[in-house]
Amino acid sequence: MKVVDLSSGASKLALALKHLGIKWESAKDTWNDSTSKAFHKEHVDPLLPSVKETLESIGRLAEVLARAVRDVSDDDTL
Repeated sequence: MKVVDLSSGASKLALALKHLGIKWESAKDTWNDSTSKAFHKEHVDPLLPSVKETLESIGRLAEVLARAVRDVSDDDTL
């Protein structure tokens, strides 16, 4: 049975969020006006809690799937 790997996708998402923060900080050096603040408020700020919540949910789902795999594996040995 093939087991789904959620950790690589979650790692990529976490890394992308980190890169977004780095790039945004870099962009603020040259783009620091009311438009940039509005862009950050409308597009970047909403991403942070959503991505963090998604990563937490992926972690919980991975635990459930791992438990299900163990349960199914135990049934195969009977």
